[in-house]
Amino acid sequence: MKSKWMFFAAALLGAQLLAQPAVVVAGNMDCGQPISSGANPLASDALAVLKAAVGQTIQACVDKPCICDVDDSGGITASDALRILKKSVGQEIDLICDCPPGGAACTSAELTTLTGSDLDSGWTGLGHNADVVIGSTITARTLRRCSDNQAACVKNSDCTNNDCKKTCDCLDDNLCDITGPTHSKHCVTTLANCLTNAECPVGVACVATFGPPLPLSSGGTPACVVTYFDGLLSGTADATTGTGVMSANLRSRVHLGELLGRPCPRCGTPEQNPQVGQQFTCEGGQTPGAACTVEGVSPNFGGVSHACAPTTGSNISGAGLAIRFSEVTTGTTTKTAKLPCKNFSFTSNPLNGTGKCLDNDLACTSNADCKRCTGDPTTACTGDGQCAGKGTCAESPDQPISCGFWCQCGFCNNNPSLPCFETGDCPEGQVCQVGAGTGNAQNAPQQKPNDCASDKNICGMEEDEKCAQTLQGRCSLQEYRSCNDDATCQSNGAGLCEFDFRPCFEPRISRTGVPSPLGRHCTDTLVTCSVNGDCGVGGTCLDDTSVAQTVALFCVPQTASSAINNAAGITGPGAVAVKGFVRVCRCGDGVIGCDEQCDDGNADNGDGCDDYCQEE
Repeated sequence: MKSKWMFFAAALLGAQLLAQPAVVVAGNMDCGQPISSGANPLASDALAVLKAAVGQTIQACVDKPCICDVDDSGGITASDALRILKKSVGQEIDLICDCPPGGAACTSAELTTLTGSDLDSGWTGLGHNADVVIGSTITARTLRRCSDNQAACVKNSDCTNNDCKKTCDCLDDNLCDITGPTHSKHCVTTLANCLTNAECPVGVACVATFGPPLPLSSGGTPACVVTYFDGLLSGTADATTGTGVMSANLRSRVHLGELLGRPCPRCGTPEQNPQVGQQFTCEGGQTPGAACTVEGVSPNFGGVSHACAPTTGSNISGAGLAIRFSEVTTGTTTKTAKLPCKNFSFTSNPLNGTGKCLDNDLACTSNADCKRCTGDPTTACTGDGQCAGKGTCAESPDQPISCGFWCQCGFCNNNPSLPCFETGDCPEGQVCQVGAGTGNAQNAPQQKPNDCASDKNICGMEEDEKCAQTLQGRCSLQEYRSCNDDATCQSNGAGLCEFDFRPCFEPRISRTGVPSPLGRHCTDTLVTCSVNGDCGVGGTCLDDTSVAQTVALFCVPQTASSAINNAAGITGPGAVAVKGFVRVCRCGDGVIGCDEQCDDGNADNGDGCDDYCQEE
């Protein structure tokens, strides 16, 4: 069962860029073979090139024009198709493809979000198991550094010693530093395109957003979130293994949603089955009726676009909630609750001198006093010998029994712009502490560890991150709609009311990503491939691509709306696993992609197109 509370899911997407190194598969082995592989081209290759010559879109010829231009004329023509056909039937024809020798260096990458991602946010559980917006994109670049002091640079003149070096080329040097974002910017309130603050209303910043607005509905409360980078993202990627790790700070401007079934202004309804790139008109928001292009799709709420911005007066988060991602990774990330919960019902805590083991109410001073058998958490133990046939003896929070109630999220020195799990997340000299804010202040403390009301607020006793007894209802056809009976759903055309055990966070939260080595992947099925025939109908086998899953844990501060705070369970933790399709771009390969403005087939500066493929 899916809930649609999707706080800040898109903010995690930038992490995927770190995990995708690149090695170009180019040269004579592919010359004249946009479809096949092997020693010689086939008639199907000739037909594909002929179609490209008359204006049809043959993706391989778009992605790498040099393999279809077999007479090195600088364009794809019918004569190229004829040469390939002659070669395919055994005639002695030379095919000449002027592809960059050995491949150009990697310079940038573009991520497109996919289905299969999962977002969990807040302690109520209503915001867990949420989908993310599909099809939105972000870009980043490989970083360069001055050879003398390792300062970040773009060109030689940025360095005292006039020597700005790539941190990698994804050919021989495979350990890359990553920086970004580098995609287009928008005015933070109107979401109009911009290059500088001067192009926005007075006092409004021109920012790089994390995709189009995000529609959210949970607990009967809709919200629309615009998330943007609050500074640069940074990290590293290993081109050999496909692993990566990064960090980024963001701001999320939370708006009161327009309707439960339309939290954000829409660019195409679910019934219209909008796809990225299609044209519609905005429904709701600042510019109803304005033309829009779909930039992302919510499975439940339809298309979204920067052209369809939420109204400025509906913002309930000021400059935006501070969201800090100290570690976004293709590996494993783990956080353990260390702060006392502040709701009056959760005063049991050894830090207050009132600790007790939550499953049997025995006094304790630490989790070591609350050991249980891993295979049967109801069995108390002091050693493995007491757990015969029941696993091993472990102390909380490896098991969902802890000494007192603990909450995850606080703030560094009570600063609402610095949410934290632990002191290690804070600037040097600062301490992660329970928030002291009151009411709907952004630094209000986390109130409860979870909302497993029928389980003595113990999460994970029988199944990981689920209450054992506490249930919640969702409508089968509108999973964002809560229900207690079928009538609620049927009256809204939302199917039947389905019940499941409420999701929850345990005292220790852990997520594991999946690295994906760079190679060839099908654009439709996402599986590895050698030729287009390995993909489904209409699918293309693309070089320099990867499909990975990155994960992160984060804390979500409060908004100014008690309804949204209560529905989501914020201040509270969040966890996300994001799947994305990444394509690496190489300045100098003759193909414009990712954040490139030009590509003249070389990596020279001073010729109108620099070595980042930006116009000079």
